[in-house]
Amino acid sequence: MQNSVAQEKKQRPEEIAKIKTHDLHQLVDLTGEQQGEIFKVFVDAESNMSAISSQGQNIQASQKTKSAVLENTNTRIKAILNPEQYAIYLKSLEKEKDKVKK
Repeated sequence: MQNSVAQEKKQRPEEIAKIKTHDLHQLVDLTGEQQGEIFKVFVDAESNMSAISSQGQNIQASQKTKSAVLENTNTRIKAILNPEQYAIYLKSLEKEKDKVKK
């Protein structure tokens, strides 16, 4: 889910976050409150990723920083979703990783 939108970096973080929130809602049926919280998490993550990309760091430093942002994002998402929703979310991430590897 995250990688599919990542290619559209020319969009504003809010636009990407809206798409990701919608995708996650379709996947796990978010409540209205969860949608608002998840949207904020995705806006923060996309803003941070955009800032990292524009800093011109070397590739290794950039990847390390992006990895930290993703880890923080997943931690925040885990706190918002119930255990069943989070398990479904993690499975979707694994499927995306598998698609990228192929």
